[in-house]
Amino acid sequence: MIERNGEHMIGERDTGEQNGHRANLSLATLNPAVSGLARIGDMTISPSVSRLAKPAVAIVFFSLTLAGCGAINPASNAGDAATPEVVSTATQEAAAPVETSDTTTAEETTEETTEQSTDTGAATGNTVQPGGTLTDGSVVSAELTRAGQKDVFKLDLGDAREFYIADMHGDNIQFQAFSDVDDQPVGLPNLSLSFGTWVMKFTKSGTHRLEIWGDTNVVGQYGFRIATVKPRTFPVAIGMKIGEGSPAGAGRLDVSGRVERFEFDSDGASAIKVIGGTGACTAIELELVDAAYTEIANARMPIPLCGYESDLPLSNGDGKYALIVRSNTAKTGPYSFQIVRGG
Repeated sequence: MIERNGEHMIGERDTGEQNGHRANLSLATLNPAVSGLARIGDMTISPSVSRLAKPAVAIVFFSLTLAGCGAINPASNAGDAATPEVVSTATQEAAAPVETSDTTTAEETTEETTEQSTDTGAATGNTVQPGGTLTDGSVVSAELTRAGQKDVFKLDLGDAREFYIADMHGDNIQFQAFSDVDDQPVGLPNLSLSFGTWVMKFTKSGTHRLEIWGDTNVVGQYGFRIATVKPRTFPVAIGMKIGEGSPAGAGRLDVSGRVERFEFDSDGASAIKVIGGTGACTAIELELVDAAYTEIANARMPIPLCGYESDLPLSNGDGKYALIVRSNTAKTGPYSFQIVRGG
């Protein structure tokens, strides 16, 4: 069974590089006097001034030799090799503003980066190429380079029967899971890889595979991430504040694919409210369900973690209910809220 989750996409981090530049110094720049000699040597001297010019050149050359001109002196050229020290010093000076920057600004930048990483749950799994085996956390970034190409991946998800295909991208590219037992597709046919997240569930035993192909004559890049559904249940009561360590182990979707259930008794209430929601507001959502509901990875009527404090009716009367905390894009992050009586 497959249902399409929300289509929230969250942005990536770039890195920069510094390039050093080396100054090339010409011989004429190091020794202007020699440059002058070169120009004199290149002159066309007419016969009428030849006798005057030659002594002048000899005098200038003799004077430069006495002054220690280094253009044709090997010892002077060796001294010029100190020039790279100037380049090195300039590079160090360019880096100085980073070393002396305001400590508070650096801390703020670090906090912003950490919060973004927490909300998005950046993928840290292994990268798998076509023909390889997809496991929990695998990331795929590949390309269809010719018309009619079909890429095949093996699926090895251990004991998990339900999983997310998240962070999808690939214009006019389709995918489908198949059971190797009977070669039949799992769920709906010809699913689009263009964007968003899908939830897939194996209903047959044995091994499975995932196939990727493009529409007619379509080529291009595609990618996605695999995250198995990892449920966890906590018993709570109306009025309880839920957050980091309350109850023990709650307050954070710690791994991609984590889904947490907070099961409580209605205790005579006809409705509840979720107040004070904070945390990874753009990545995490809540949903009230009957405690017997088992399709916890599939969102039916979710509400945002933050800012929604309207009544949620307990439509089945007295009995057990569960408030589900999940990320519809298989992200990670913190959360906190309180369950109170509504009505």
